[in-house]
Amino acid sequence: MAGLILAVNSGSSSLKISVFSLTSPQPRGPVDRPDSEITPVVLIASSSITSIFSSPKFSFRVGDRPSQRQTNTADVQSIHDHTTAFAHFLDNLKNYANIDTTDILYVCHRIVHGGDFHEPVVIDKETYHHIEQLSNLAPLYARL
Repeated sequence: MAGLILAVNSGSSSLKISVFSLTSPQPRGPVDRPDSEITPVVLIASSSITSIFSSPKFSFRVGDRPSQRQTNTADVQSIHDHTTAFAHFLDNLKNYANIDTTDILYVCHRIVHGGDFHEPVVIDKETYHHIEQLSNLAPLYARL
């Protein structure tokens, strides 16, 4: 399953992650220009890790199935920070959704305050520096 999108929302003590697959482009409809298209996405897997620094709680769901995988205390002993929480997610992505990380082509991350950025942007050296200058607006989230 190649061409996946990884969407990340990292909070001060949580990490929420979703993996999406692109589908075929679809026409937008009569309101927009007739030649414009949108490319819808399909949810492949999602995860939530909360209380990362105290007693982590982890859930993992494949697709939109009603059941989700909850892990017990022993399963989350390796989670101590956002890096280990992300590694735990990647392990579950491979073991329970059969997705290899090499299939992920795009990564997007929510920024708590983008200043004058009102649309998605590619984070390069310039945009990173611009966002870094805004860290005083949300000091708990200044861990880009």
